[in-house]
Amino acid sequence: SPSFLIALLEHGGRNLHIVIITQMLSREMHRAIAGRGFLYITVSDLRLDAKDIFRYYSSSGMKITKKDAETIAHFTEGWIIAVYLQMIVYRETGEFSSCAIIPLMDHLIWGRLTEGQQTFLLYLSPFETVTLRQACVLGRFETLPGYAMEALHSPFIRYDNASSCYEMHSILSELLARKRTERGALFERECLLRAGNFCRDNNKNAESLAFYWQAKHYEGILSLDFSSLIFDKVGDTAFSEVAQDIAQNCPAKIKNEYALSMLRIAWALKAAGMDMLFCDLLDELDLTLERDGMLRAEWQLLSSYRFFPDIDKMFPLLKEAAFLFGGNCSRVILPDAPWCFGDYSQIATFHRLPGEADREADRLEEFISFYSKLTGGHGSGADALFRAELAHYRGNLNEAEILAYKAIFLAQANGQSIVQIGAAMHLCEIAVEKADFEKWQNALNSMEHAAANLNSTTVRAVLDTLRGLLLNELDHHDRIPGWLKDMEQIKVLPPALRLNALFVHISFLMHKGEFTRVIGILQAIRESKNFCLLFCSQLNYILTAVCQIQTKERALAAVNLEHALEQGMPDGFVYLFAVYHESLKGLSEELISEKYPEHLSNYLEIKKRFMTGFDELHSALLPGSAYENLTEREREIALLAARGLKNSEIAKQLTVTENTVR
Repeated sequence: SPSFLIALLEHGGRNLHIVIITQMLSREMHRAIAGRGFLYITVSDLRLDAKDIFRYYSSSGMKITKKDAETIAHFTEGWIIAVYLQMIVYRETGEFSSCAIIPLMDHLIWGRLTEGQQTFLLYLSPFETVTLRQACVLGRFETLPGYAMEALHSPFIRYDNASSCYEMHSILSELLARKRTERGALFERECLLRAGNFCRDNNKNAESLAFYWQAKHYEGILSLDFSSLIFDKVGDTAFSEVAQDIAQNCPAKIKNEYALSMLRIAWALKAAGMDMLFCDLLDELDLTLERDGMLRAEWQLLSSYRFFPDIDKMFPLLKEAAFLFGGNCSRVILPDAPWCFGDYSQIATFHRLPGEADREADRLEEFISFYSKLTGGHGSGADALFRAELAHYRGNLNEAEILAYKAIFLAQANGQSIVQIGAAMHLCEIAVEKADFEKWQNALNSMEHAAANLNSTTVRAVLDTLRGLLLNELDHHDRIPGWLKDMEQIKVLPPALRLNALFVHISFLMHKGEFTRVIGILQAIRESKNFCLLFCSQLNYILTAVCQIQTKERALAAVNLEHALEQGMPDGFVYLFAVYHESLKGLSEELISEKYPEHLSNYLEIKKRFMTGFDELHSALLPGSAYENLTEREREIALLAARGLKNSEIAKQLTVTENTVR
């Protein structure tokens, strides 16, 4: 009892030292001795590090390298019995191998358990840690029987007092996973279903969905509210893969029973760019839903996305949906869904016809005013961001800056991270033209802060892409996130993310001098069936011209640049041509002077301020450079941020809080 333990410890004297050794200390016991000045050695204190392992093996007459010791420490997590098992394996085989340890575990641990204990541990095996209550639920006990409690006393299961959890060693977890599979598909499915049901009953929908997905339990998946998981992953699987499987393989009876969930599946398919499957599922649901009511309203709202991003075609369907909603908000399209499925550029998404940008801005403003009311604020600030982009690409810096801040304010108020990130990106680019490093850094931090508010896979990919874009722009290509240098990783992205990531990747290839390769990639993109975005087409022609200048094909470059000018100049988009002035070797200035002289003075002004700002900010981001008026700590943080580190990573490295970093 606690009183006995305390009395025993307190009666130790100068010549009497009492040491109590126990495999685990209950929370009650731990609480009783806490704060009384007693030394308390925990399991973590007894774990071996690489140096301990090296000495242990040496004292046992075994010669290993320090690298071997580090490998053993990593694999065994420092658990003494696991280190010992590795020693036995090494003596027998001369290698350190998890495959060799598993048979030993089978013999030394598994083979000594009773049938009941083995089955009990297998029911726990989907989890790395379990509480006593959880163990009772999974084993279907009112209270844990003695044989089950004895099984938890395995040397490969440790009890953590702080969390009141039993933690399985990774070696044991691997053994249990194998044993679970050996018992057959039906038993393994039962283990996964019990795990999924436990998580569902404890409001852990993400974990529950992952277990149900492994078991292919469609009814279980559809019984959950997975709306917040649509743009993320289920374990290591993109939710879009789950949605595709359900749309194609789930029995019609189950689909009909969970109509709201199936509408959410349709939304997930649209978000992943599976447009044909999205439309097919909507057609299938159309036959089963009533002609009115909230589910029909949701269906009508989703149907408008058949025509996304054509606002003119979406609007009539949106108005019909609004009538059916009767003042209610959608339960399918939620505010935290990444706006435009993660595409941060409103011009790239909604600008469709040369010379129509101002009309499109008016139409988008009308659309957002209507649409955001049905979706709890989804898309708020997108219209202001569209106008900010218009002003920026026309060279109106002050207007662009004001509108960007307006977009950020509206986006923050309604949780629109993608809009906020897109607006912050323009503030970064404006800061370059104003040669203002502090504003550039503040805008970059604003992007990080927006992503932290909605830390989904999609948002992190958008943030990485934009960070890569900005670093490319300032000629710091070595600092862009590594995955953007790998085409294979870009290929698997949804369409809305893929094009933006491709732009960063192409810029990186151009920096490496692979101009011929880039021309081929740009031609393939332009000729693809789904490539009809006007602004992206304009940028495509500009980049093609830049590469052709480098390959000594100036005449072909002029042809492509003329195409870009024909698409951009009717709306006064001078910015991109000025930014690429140096790479185009003056060709853009030559063609604008000849064909669009009314824009020449604006072009020259943008060119001058961009080149001045580029030189200053590029220098400020060089390793070891110091920026005037910054404190030593501010310079440390700025330089780490410029290397592409996240706020959390900077905070850890400098031992400060994330708020200090911001």
